[in-house]
Amino acid sequence: MEKLLILIRIIILLFLLYSKSFAQSFEYPERYIEAPLIFSHETILEGISKVVPVGGDFSKYSKIELSKVKKDVLEPAAWLKDKIYDETGEIVELENTLRSADSPLSDPIFDQFKHLPMYIDNTIEQLASNPLIFCNQISKQYNKNGVFFELNCTVPFGFFSKYLILRLQFEDMVWYYTKVTSLNYYRFKELLTIAETFYVKK
Repeated sequence: MEKLLILIRIIILLFLLYSKSFAQSFEYPERYIEAPLIFSHETILEGISKVVPVGGDFSKYSKIELSKVKKDVLEPAAWLKDKIYDETGEIVELENTLRSADSPLSDPIFDQFKHLPMYIDNTIEQLASNPLIFCNQISKQYNKNGVFFELNCTVPFGFFSKYLILRLQFEDMVWYYTKVTSLNYYRFKELLTIAETFYVKK
């Protein structure tokens, strides 16, 4: 918890130090903040910004990440399908947290529900073999910037679900990649509303 608070303070500090209007961004209410998105390792993505809700122990699991793709994307649908495999590490880490000895889900009261279809105990195995099993078919949609491709996934964790949407959009000769994710459906819908406000300053 202490590390999380330190991380949030660092993000806010970075945002204040490098405060500027993002050339690509979202419109969001006061209970959210936007900060620079910095990846800790080399990737084909160049981070632009991250929008997260303020406060709360679970707020770190709710976010919008906006990036530029450094390479040209020839087949957007295939690119998104490949990208879902990059998410499996984060999902496995989340599952391990939810199933740890200190998790409320480890309480014996939940043992009675393990036979139910909604209680999936082999999510990790399914993710390793085919994470797309948790996703809908890639759809082609439109917003004020034009066409975008979307992969919509819901990964179950017993009584929880990780909601995840990956989007790819071509604008001003640049491919933009947006990731929207949350453990709470209502928060997820809020984030999607924010994601719809994506704009590129001319």
